Amino acid sequence: MEQSRTIILQNQITVGDFVRQCVDIPKFYQCCQQCAGFGKTWSCPPFNFSAESVWRHYDTLWLYGEKVSIPGALRERQFTDEELETESTALFQLVKARILDHLLSLEAQHPGSMALSAGSCRQCAGGCTRPQGQPCRQPEWMRHSIESLGGDVGRAASLYLDTELVWGQAGRMPPYYLLIGGLLMDPVAEIPGG
Repeated sequence: MEQSRTIILQNQITVGDFVRQCVDIPKFYQCCQQCAGFGKTWSCPPFNFSAESVWRHYDTLWLYGEKVSIPGALRERQFTDEELETESTALFQLVKARILDHLLSLEAQHPGSMALSAGSCRQCAGGCTRPQGQPCRQPEWMRHSIESLGGDVGRAASLYLDTELVWGQAGRMPPYYLLIGGLLMDPVAEIPGG
């Protein structure tokens, strides 16, 4: 059976350039408001801080993405909406966890840096404590995503990683999934393999 293949995509850019090209906080805040996670996880808006202040605090963004090819048999299969959601979520969770582990390792090696997860936090199996007004149970793992801070990962993928986000249609998986996280750094630092 054909196996999925993962390609690592990465690029180190200035935060100033990224903000000019890819950040639109009001636009993405509106998108976040339409999501079921809005206000229900600590990684998602609304925040008690300004997303703009996060971007201003750093000089460098190291974008890190994993492009995971979908085997032909899965691409050819017709899924119900529920099946597609289940299959995609299972794949996303594995890749997101791997990306976050990698970025947190780099964050530990670069004091003052901040990892940005590939999508919203799903660390707590029992669900996030935010709806109950309780603090995050795992702040050592919880990180905000580029999107939650107003960043356009689709545009970033195109401009800085030379690839496009693609979506499945009509109950079929796309040829690949692309998940993107990052590491904000100040001052500029050299990332191994970056």
